Amino acid sequence: MAPELNLNQLRAFYFAAHCGSISRAAEELFISQPAVSMQIRALEDHYGIRLFIRKKKRLELTESGKKLYEVAERIFQSVREAEELLLQESDLVTYVLKIGSTKTLVRHYLGSFISRFRETFPKIQIQIDEGSSAKMVQSVLENRNDLAITGRVPYDPRLKIIPFIQDELVLLAAPGHPLCRKRVISIKDLRGENFILREQGSGVRRVIEQMFKARGIVPSAVIETGNVDFIKELVRMGKGITLLAKMGVDPDLRKGDLKALPLKEGPFILDIDIVISNERKLSKADDAFLNVLLSAKGLNYRPAPPSLPEKSTALPAAFPN
Repeated sequence: MAPELNLNQLRAFYFAAHCGSISRAAEELFISQPAVSMQIRALEDHYGIRLFIRKKKRLELTESGKKLYEVAERIFQSVREAEELLLQESDLVTYVLKIGSTKTLVRHYLGSFISRFRETFPKIQIQIDEGSSAKMVQSVLENRNDLAITGRVPYDPRLKIIPFIQDELVLLAAPGHPLCRKRVISIKDLRGENFILREQGSGVRRVIEQMFKARGIVPSAVIETGNVDFIKELVRMGKGITLLAKMGVDPDLRKGDLKALPLKEGPFILDIDIVISNERKLSKADDAFLNVLLSAKGLNYRPAPPSLPEKSTALPAAFPN
């Protein structure tokens, strides 16, 4: 009997066809470009057909690709409808769902997931708690929140960790800053610069400290704060430079208020995880919200071991065998 169609390969094809490029599909799926290409190539090789004509600036579908795209669109629409039906038919009653996360994730990423969840379960009350990654992880341990979505920090063994998405850290300065005159910047060029940094306990701050420590550099933090808008305003005023998660600065970059400076040693990746407790049973509301989060990215609810290595495990989770 021939193996069943691999839905992860089909999903990679669908996003690439919908976006018109591998890079944009990778951004939508929060995985690497090679991972998207690998899944598409495996699909083509398995069935012995060509799905794309690869041109310099854009992908074009072959006739077979066009037919498959129409089918894939119906498949994933049906998957969404089936999931919503099953969740609606479950015996969920009125619950309070308590979610902890960072301000950046709540503002720039989680809103669409929360809206989708509310459409399916309007009776469930949602409480959002915002703070640093370390504080939100602690809130799960103390049962103040049911789950947390945070930048990766050291984890207590009493927690279950599900690798979720990744974002890139961006070096930011005001337009006209002396560093803007350099085509490429090395981390060593940042010695002596005034840094305006996220507070201790932030996942972003942890990546920054690891990045500098590996090169024997201690950044001089003029100001530390958990207020990302305040950090961006100070950088716009020319008071210093910073590194922040890309998802939180895209609007500022498009408007030209801030300038992203290329780092030769990059990219530097922020791993973002879903954190739940090993010591309490998840409610049906928790399970339902986890399904909304994970199904949108093609992930299975398969918690990783509580102690995560420094190297990201997000890609294997995104495309399980």
